[in-house]
Amino acid sequence: MERCGNAPRANLPRGPPVKKGNAMQNVIERARRYIAKCPSAISGQRGHDATYHVAAVLVHGFALGEPDALALLREWNGSCVPPWNESDLVHKIKSAANTVHTLPRGHLLGDGAAGNFGGSPKLTGGSPVLPKPPKPKFQKTVLARIANKVADIKDVTGFLAERSPVPVGGQDSASVLRHLYPRAAGEKVILFNVMESQGQFLWDAKRSDDIQQRHLPAGNDGVWFLPQPVSGEFLPNPRLDGKLSRRSEEAITAWRYAVLESDEADANDWLRCLVQMPFRIASICESGGRSIHALVRLDAASKADWDRLMLPVKPMLITLGADRGALTAVRLSRLPQAMRGERCQRLLYLNPQPSGVPIFQQPIPPAFYSQKSEAIKT
Repeated sequence: MERCGNAPRANLPRGPPVKKGNAMQNVIERARRYIAKCPSAISGQRGHDATYHVAAVLVHGFALGEPDALALLREWNGSCVPPWNESDLVHKIKSAANTVHTLPRGHLLGDGAAGNFGGSPKLTGGSPVLPKPPKPKFQKTVLARIANKVADIKDVTGFLAERSPVPVGGQDSASVLRHLYPRAAGEKVILFNVMESQGQFLWDAKRSDDIQQRHLPAGNDGVWFLPQPVSGEFLPNPRLDGKLSRRSEEAITAWRYAVLESDEADANDWLRCLVQMPFRIASICESGGRSIHALVRLDAASKADWDRLMLPVKPMLITLGADRGALTAVRLSRLPQAMRGERCQRLLYLNPQPSGVPIFQQPIPPAFYSQKSEAIKT
């Protein structure tokens, strides 16, 4: 599965439902949910087989036509490392459609469906219960293999600084927040120096011009923030018996970001992997410890939509070293440029309006050249 990552869909898969009859739409949604649990294709890990398996599930198991199957395969392709190009996806669909299969076409549609992860399905009241796929786990060798694809990047932190649309030099936490939450949006964000609390500071974008670094919380354990904007109100949390909270999902006003965090992965390998991901990465920073935090812009319509967008990519991310527990919609992240004891939660990359083009394919922005020229003059 050695191939370039020039997939036509750069962002996390969204895949709006196709307008069809209710029965057909139900089949498409069932197929979408099913392949979201299939292992992602990862370079060097029999990615051809994984991709062909998904194609076969769509065109044979769920008996979808080639156009519908291809549309769903494109969505699943967003979780692959690196993604396939369009011609490869078409080839996989046509190969699966033209192959003689041992099970009947449509065998995943009703009674007697056979599981695709091994074994036969259990039947409960006549409905097939398919075995769950194995839980993904961090594979250090896979991370190293992907990282090695950009081994020519010797100084990965310097590489990120060069390609950061917003120059990372001279930023503080307050200026980072101004970039991520513009004044015109009028959004509010909670800052913490005690993780298990309701927050020590409410950042209000409307007043951001007046908020300086000295106004923000600090602490020996560092500073966190909740990347999802909130209302600022304390609202009942039904999962905690109605306890009032301003950091629970009831208080969130926009499901904008996902946090990618890795404590297990080697920091340089993780960064080399991040620069290859076709995600809308808005920022990357160090934790002041051993981990790296990245914010991926999703702009989901709701928490359910956030969960749907992240479901297909979670197995791939976990395999590469992302912390399983951090892949939730309401997750704190380290605040860039805040201090954690004597160490800085250093900002490495800042792009408030990311396109989804992998960072390693992005050109050096003009701002970097201007900044470098000014440094030379002084």
